[in-house]
Amino acid sequence: MTKLVLDPERSRVRIRTFAEGLFARLAHDLELVCRRVSGSAERVGVEQGSARVEVPIAAIDVAGTLRNGQVDPNGLSPSDRDDCLGKMRKDVFHAADDAVVRVEATVEAGKARVRIVPPQGRTVERPVPIRLQPEGDGGARVTGTFDMSLSALGSDPVKGPMNAFRVKDSVEVSFELVFDAPR
Repeated sequence: MTKLVLDPERSRVRIRTFAEGLFARLAHDLELVCRRVSGSAERVGVEQGSARVEVPIAAIDVAGTLRNGQVDPNGLSPSDRDDCLGKMRKDVFHAADDAVVRVEATVEAGKARVRIVPPQGRTVERPVPIRLQPEGDGGARVTGTFDMSLSALGSDPVKGPMNAFRVKDSVEVSFELVFDAPR
């Protein structure tokens, strides 16, 4: 068994949200980034192991708006960014800034069983297809994308002013996690 530590500088977690409803065209699809992600993993053999990752809610930020699959970092004003993040903390996670989302995964033969544990709400477990590559001196790079239901996590519906639009229940989560031998 090989113990590994997540490298936060080379790891990325992105969440894409999409607007729906009558005035969705006036709203923005967003890409959120999760900063200061931490975690560890244990590798058994070549394609087996487990990992634990923590995402601080206060470290989730708006990367920008999405237009034709591209991120526009200047698509929102600072006050709109603050509003989006406030709604996320209040309506989705029901938690304070110091809370974390825990992700636990077991990997076997290129498939992961992922368990997402929000600070308040319901734990969700699901299979996630992954790509596992060797990295550096005994490390590993794990990449994948999956859809996640906000309501399954216990989220309230996230709505715009006067219910003009809402955030689609299904969000897209993409990750590229790099684990290295501890130093």
